[in-house]
Amino acid sequence: MSPQTSPDRDRADISDLMITFVRSLDDQAWDAYAETFVEDGVFEIMGQQRVGRPDIAAGPARDLSRYARTQHFSTNHQINLDGDSAEARHDLFAVHVPDSAHPERHADIGGVYRCSCVRTPRGWRFAKVRLEILWNAGSDFALARHGEATAQ
Repeated sequence: MSPQTSPDRDRADISDLMITFVRSLDDQAWDAYAETFVEDGVFEIMGQQRVGRPDIAAGPARDLSRYARTQHFSTNHQINLDGDSAEARHDLFAVHVPDSAHPERHADIGGVYRCSCVRTPRGWRFAKVRLEILWNAGSDFALARHGEATAQ
């Protein structure tokens, strides 16, 4: 921990990182989303492993661009600090609306993000994030395979 930080400040910064992570998804700001990771970070979701910022950014660009709107909620932040690293967990509730003319039709998922965080010169970043999807409701939610385009 540097002299300018405190455990409370670190927890607040990591919580802000978690919020930036999900807000970037809703804004379709794929580069900002990838910037929440270290350069060689890892993201795991539904049997896929995305390694490095370009691959991490390409995942939601491929998977979420087909939705007219999304809304991701990051809640119940739990952060365990250990110097310049931390283990964090936050709950996810996400709504995916394919057609803005029919907002009553949507694919919803709930799950848990498990995160390994590291302090970098540019602030806290994710080294690894694993999403465990616990439930889904409404329309089907699925990921595209690497190299596979999704239907618009």
